[in-house]
Amino acid sequence: MAKDADDPRFHHEIWTGRPEAQSERTPSIYYVENHNGQCGYGELAGDFKMAADLAIAQLRYDGLANWTAPIGHLVRQTVELRLKALLETAATSNDMAAKKALSSHNLPAIWDQCRRVLEARGYKFKEDARMATAEWFIATLDGIDPSGDLFRFGISNRTAFGKQKSYDRVGIRLDEMVAEFEQTAAFLYHWEIVPLREQIAKEEGWDNDPYFDPDDFPRIGEE
Repeated sequence: MAKDADDPRFHHEIWTGRPEAQSERTPSIYYVENHNGQCGYGELAGDFKMAADLAIAQLRYDGLANWTAPIGHLVRQTVELRLKALLETAATSNDMAAKKALSSHNLPAIWDQCRRVLEARGYKFKEDARMATAEWFIATLDGIDPSGDLFRFGISNRTAFGKQKSYDRVGIRLDEMVAEFEQTAAFLYHWEIVPLREQIAKEEGWDNDPYFDPDDFPRIGEE
């Protein structure tokens, strides 16, 4: 029996078509080599954000309480991926502290590394009016689900009130949560894109990026 990673029933190259091993039954999910570049945290964060938005819209439509765990998982996963996308983009390739944070699920620790890197690059992120909400929302998610397992499995390895945490005891104030989620996602995305666009501008030989303004963000004190 082939190893999972080599099993031709579930793996094939897009240019050669399905392997003979798939002739009897084509799998409903498979892994394909398409010769594209590797996707990263940023692309996946966008995918999870779209899924979270759709789940939230459905909850608003039908009002069923059993959307708590799926929405909680999608929201937390989006924020974690957005944090990692920012850190991966802004940090240098030999930054060992950043690499260690990228392998964890500790949201405040990842954000601490993001702050460190953004500060080192001299970015104006502390002037962003969304930062206070983002830091609060990161702390909220970590306070409820620090291990990232509460919404994923329903029962967490963490405890509260002398019992293991379970998703059915989680309450969501939907309008407030959505507002905080949107601000957090937008804040992290902007400061992920800033170093990315700097790199593109350098490669293109631009003095100023004609397609992106790093200073286009809501400032503290602005109406």
